[in-house]
Amino acid sequence: MKRIITLSGDIGGGKSAVSKSLEKTLGYKIIGTGAIQREIAQRRGMTTLELNELSITDTRVDDEIDSFVINLGKTAEDIIIDSRLAWHFIPQAFKTFLTVAPLIGAQRVFGDSRQEEKNPTLEKTLENNLHRQKLEKERFKHLYNVDLRHFENYDAVIDTSYSPPDSIAAKLAELYAMALEGGSFPRLWVNAKRLTPTKAVADCSSAEIEALRIAINQNGFDYTQPIEISYHEDKFSIADGHKRVFAAQLENLDLIPCLLTHN
Repeated sequence: MKRIITLSGDIGGGKSAVSKSLEKTLGYKIIGTGAIQREIAQRRGMTTLELNELSITDTRVDDEIDSFVINLGKTAEDIIIDSRLAWHFIPQAFKTFLTVAPLIGAQRVFGDSRQEEKNPTLEKTLENNLHRQKLEKERFKHLYNVDLRHFENYDAVIDTSYSPPDSIAAKLAELYAMALEGGSFPRLWVNAKRLTPTKAVADCSSAEIEALRIAINQNGFDYTQPIEISYHEDKFSIADGHKRVFAAQLENLDLIPCLLTHN
């Protein structure tokens, strides 16, 4: 594995903030291809959404970005690459994906207030984000035959919906260190608030949940026993492990390990 971390993710997933925190932790240099895309869009007098639409027929935009990233993979190390597709072009990197609930992602983008994005309202921002992601999915499938949101593509997938960037960066740094040493760990880490139960809390014994909460408080969450979940249309649902999720929620645990049974 090369000493390169690629950060892909949903729009509003927090790649920029997390990469800055990782930079402080690891001392790696950040390379942001999102800035290259925005520069290309501005040079052509377009929004990034319009540039994505143009990319469907004009491959020169993707070619320019792709060549830049491929060269980095060959010549550089000790870097963090903020890029949708760097994981695809640098398979020997530590490949990560930041997922976020769509509304929370839209709130972040709207709050950022980039003029070139043309997001006058939160509702319009959410609409634009979903449309951009749809265009990306279609274009990446056509050009590279890859699915950006197929989590098996990555070494680590982190839900950023309810966790601050420093916590996300700390978890990524921890997993990265384990990967460099050849260790194994759960691929997917999700905040308990984003996990949708498929059974009522009343169906779970309060005594059992309290015992699990105490165990988590004393020993932490056992990452060797991840929560089994499914993922469909940006929704994570609990397949098995409700009691431990409820206990984690009571402990306000930031991120818990999960095992995806369906993506």
